[in-house]
Amino acid sequence: MAASNLLTQLDAIDQNDLVYVERDLNFAQKVGLCFLLYGDDHSDATYILQKLLPMTRSEFPQSDLLLQYAKSRPETWKRRLVEALCIIGARQVLRRLGLRWQELRVHYLPHIGGITLHVHPLLKSLYRICEQLSLAQSGRLVLDVGEKVARQQAGDPLRFYDPSYLEIFLLDWLTRGCIRLGDINATGSDVQLLIEHLKFNDLQEHAKLLIDTINSNAPDESQVVVDPPLTIKREVQSDSQPAAAYSQRRKNALELSRENAGIALIINQREFHQKVSEDLTKYLSLNRLRDRVGTDIDKGRLTEVFSSMGYKVEAHNDVDHLGIVQLIRSACDRSVLLDSLVVCILSHGFEEAVYGANSIALRITDIENVLCSYENLYNKPKFLIIQACQEEAPNKGERNEQALPFKLNVTTQSPGQHVNMVRAMSTVNGFAALRHTHNGSWFIQCLCDAIVQHSDSEHIADILTIVTNDVAEKRGKNDESMVPKFNSTFRQHVYLPPRQ
Repeated sequence: MAASNLLTQLDAIDQNDLVYVERDLNFAQKVGLCFLLYGDDHSDATYILQKLLPMTRSEFPQSDLLLQYAKSRPETWKRRLVEALCIIGARQVLRRLGLRWQELRVHYLPHIGGITLHVHPLLKSLYRICEQLSLAQSGRLVLDVGEKVARQQAGDPLRFYDPSYLEIFLLDWLTRGCIRLGDINATGSDVQLLIEHLKFNDLQEHAKLLIDTINSNAPDESQVVVDPPLTIKREVQSDSQPAAAYSQRRKNALELSRENAGIALIINQREFHQKVSEDLTKYLSLNRLRDRVGTDIDKGRLTEVFSSMGYKVEAHNDVDHLGIVQLIRSACDRSVLLDSLVVCILSHGFEEAVYGANSIALRITDIENVLCSYENLYNKPKFLIIQACQEEAPNKGERNEQALPFKLNVTTQSPGQHVNMVRAMSTVNGFAALRHTHNGSWFIQCLCDAIVQHSDSEHIADILTIVTNDVAEKRGKNDESMVPKFNSTFRQHVYLPPRQ
């Protein structure tokens, strides 16, 4: 599209079109667009923040923000609006305005950070960061920077808590002067709070985007911002975890942090009963389940090891089948700002099932689906550790097909929801899981040993391979043996948090 043709197309846009443009945008797009249009002026940022906050609480938010924007800038609104629509990727809206995406893409370069024609370059870079951060990363930024802002500034705090609309928090920080954009060349800008947070949380590319945006828009060499090399702060390691071991970790891996490691939920079934309502009797185990003597040793060891890595351990004893589901769902709900989730179930079981304390079994696949069905856990490492026998299922022909697992009504919508999920089982299907009444189970004790000895240098998959080898080499008094197994959908190597 030639420049003259583009100007002709832009001139053809009428203010009356903006009502329909705004209706075609979803709320997330509207927030991003308003951030790009209003964010570079203090009074404008204050105005749009006051408009957006009530809309976040409305089920069907309606507004005329674009029309008001056009009326306040009769000479410049068209070019800036079209560029902002390009940045947020509103292709359908642009087509309805009679514009062609491919030609606009070449003209405005929306895919290249820090380069703009009309929108403030730092607003574009900040918007790109908002789009690229995960929900957990956004939540961590809100907590960290928000805490620093609260210490620096007086006045009423922002009464908004949804990190999925990160631009709203940025608008608040802009109005408070805690971050500054400077002029259209980013001269006089100050986004150091954000840069420091991004560096510290291993988001070097995002920090570099902000630095490069300031440097590349500086009008001459004398005004270029010189930033020190990007570094990542590491915790001081104890003698048992030398720094040299951490240098051996593979590149492009996911390293979980101590500060936000997550919840380690331990469900420890020692004693079992069959006191259930009549409608649940068909799910009861065929035989009365024995006490699992020695399981408390496993619970204590898991608590010690995961606590040492910064996990918040929540251990529960003798939980019925629905209580298990409730505890897992609660942990999922509370993991939005955390790096990972660990669920350990220590119980009796049979092939692809594990028992609640009320002698009713759950399908292990259903438990996995619960973990993978939560949006705030998408792409986060999820660990399901099962210590339970996996012998063949009870004879379903007896007692009117009793002892079937209780079926949970839970599904996932796409294979992608199962990314970054690992299931570690104490035994392969068809066999018993061995447990010592004084020393705990072979599998759990070997798992804890391997984490303590190797987590400083080995990723999760390699640690589980070590566990499989260690357990497979064990022999009982009567030559008993056992082989654990694990299934993983990790997309990259995942390292556990540093231990104390």
